[in-house]
Amino acid sequence: MPKLKDGHFRKTKDGYWQVRYRRNGYDIEFTSKHKEVVKERFREWVKSVANEQTVKKPSVRKDTAPEKTDGADMTFGDFAEIYFVNVKAVNVKAVTLDMQKRCLTRHILPVLGELPISTITPMKCQIFLNSLLEDGLGRTAEEAKVLLKEILRAAVGEKLITENPMNYVKIPKHQSEHGKALSKEEIRAFITVCENSFYQKQFMIFLYTGIRRGELGSVRIEDGFIVVANGKTRKNEKQQYRKIPIAPGLKKYLPIPEGDTQKNGKVLTGVFKKLFPSHQLYDLRHTFTTRCLECGIPKEVVDVWTGHVNRSDMTTSVYTHFSDKFMLSEIEKLDY
Repeated sequence: MPKLKDGHFRKTKDGYWQVRYRRNGYDIEFTSKHKEVVKERFREWVKSVANEQTVKKPSVRKDTAPEKTDGADMTFGDFAEIYFVNVKAVNVKAVTLDMQKRCLTRHILPVLGELPISTITPMKCQIFLNSLLEDGLGRTAEEAKVLLKEILRAAVGEKLITENPMNYVKIPKHQSEHGKALSKEEIRAFITVCENSFYQKQFMIFLYTGIRRGELGSVRIEDGFIVVANGKTRKNEKQQYRKIPIAPGLKKYLPIPEGDTQKNGKVLTGVFKKLFPSHQLYDLRHTFTTRCLECGIPKEVVDVWTGHVNRSDMTTSVYTHFSDKFMLSEIEKLDY
């Protein structure tokens, strides 16, 4: 007779909890992102065996598609895990996947995760999103809304529910706070305060190239240019690279020792905030763009340097090309 202590619990490399029981002819496995959920499912199975309910419950594995059911037994959390592994993980980049997983595990699952998916109504979703708005988490509410709509749309496709409840949910559009460029005085103050920072060279690269935080790890120097992998390249697309000519003010900080560009972006964000509390790291990107335009560098050139690709503007994104000589001459205009 199986007992709760007989279950073999473990945490997988991708963050899932599993419990297995392979004795006395049984081959049972339960998987979930939450340890307590796994324990409860195994506990219920043990009880069912003790009560001589001999019908074995199906194993819920993260790498298999859900069986066609009427949705009565499948919880939202179970289906969300299956959806993330089989759909999200193969269609979005790792950084996007991690961000969406955090939204799912921190906000959505604690409220909706244990509900049978067939019982999720528009009003339950609306009340949940309203609670995020009331807490001042407007951007999180928008992210959660998108995720809920995706997951529940897939549930409709799997015949677990007949209609997507998110079709009837509305929240106000979140007004994002756009970055704020540093003034000339702030730029000089920032350069000064960075002189004693261990991360001075990394911050100067951000300031003089306008690269995104996640692009720092791909930086390399080639023939007077900083070359980076475009952070907005979508998964399964060919990786795109762009070249930013090295500005005169950046040259004295180069080269950067191998490995120094591999610093954790979150660490740099925190250090920057301590050095310059009135701004955020992303503001250096806005500063580069703004200052280039103020110095008379054409917007089309600055867009190439910063990777501002408008997919709907085929003339700019496909046909525009500037020679290395021209770009090297244009960067000479940049004056901080």
